[in-house]
Amino acid sequence: MPGFPGIMAAVIVARRRHRNAQHAQERVFRRRISLFDLSDNDIVRRYRLPGHAIIALLDEIKDDIEPITQRSHAVPGIVKLLSTLQVLASGSFQTPIAGVSGIAQSSVCRAMWEGVPAIIRRVGRHIRFPQNQQDIQETKQDFYQVAGFPNVVGAIDCTHVPLVPPSETENVFRNRKHTHSVNVQAICDAHGIITNVVAKFPGSVHDSFIFRNSAVHRQMQDMDGRWLVGEAAYNRAHIRTRGIIERIFGILKSRFRCLDRSGGALLYSPCKVCKVVVVCCILHNIAIRAGVRLGEQEAEAEGEGDSDSDEEEPNAPLGEVRPERGRDVRLNIIRNYFE
Repeated sequence: MPGFPGIMAAVIVARRRHRNAQHAQERVFRRRISLFDLSDNDIVRRYRLPGHAIIALLDEIKDDIEPITQRSHAVPGIVKLLSTLQVLASGSFQTPIAGVSGIAQSSVCRAMWEGVPAIIRRVGRHIRFPQNQQDIQETKQDFYQVAGFPNVVGAIDCTHVPLVPPSETENVFRNRKHTHSVNVQAICDAHGIITNVVAKFPGSVHDSFIFRNSAVHRQMQDMDGRWLVGEAAYNRAHIRTRGIIERIFGILKSRFRCLDRSGGALLYSPCKVCKVVVVCCILHNIAIRAGVRLGEQEAEAEGEGDSDSDEEEPNAPLGEVRPERGRDVRLNIIRNYFE
């Protein structure tokens, strides 16, 4: 017969086993989201992309986001991607998303910051400025059909995306409207596809500075006789042509509420905010190429347009700008195409 110490040891072991068994029984995994549970309309409404486009995107990035192991009920890549898409679409900053996605809020945050960098690594596949002669010619022809404006290879403008600035650099992010933002430059084609985006400058930086320091500015120096249509519209055709980029900003912010003031200022670091902007531009292009029709809110945004670009100030530093040459070019275009 075992002594008292042996009996106590057996009791302790039995209690531990019972406690562990209870914990195992109490661990309940929430049901996770599945595209098969939603209608086509609900998928687009919730994630801004149709199911086939989401699956194609998952196939692109799966090597970066799929879990290495399935132990401890690891979050699958599709759940990470859907959580990322829903945060960007809703601008709700994760709390309501966790209940829908079937994972904890902390897991939504981790999933998003796996999904966002994975999508950005494929930016070259989805955002491309026309390079070869065929692409350039097709782009020019598409713009010409809009309003008869010749030789246009893109419509360019800037918009501000709100953020909560770091306290030590708060002034740098304060824009001319006395709110805090990053100033984003984008170029689109006649179909609303974003062909170039620069998202790395704080809100205090002027539009002209961003353009002069962009790769596309250097590229345009070698594209004589091809234009980017921007501010300072001077006739109806110019207004209609450049209006495309204003509408696209409105649609982009309507599709992805995290970029809009109505969604609140982004609570991430400036570097992460810039990554979010680029990812939303990529997803916008995927949506257009997938034939996603505009919903009511997006159609309203398309009608209103959106432009937070800076109006040129008399003392704005314009660098090596020759306004007389620009006036000559405009007069020639008007004479040859609109008289």
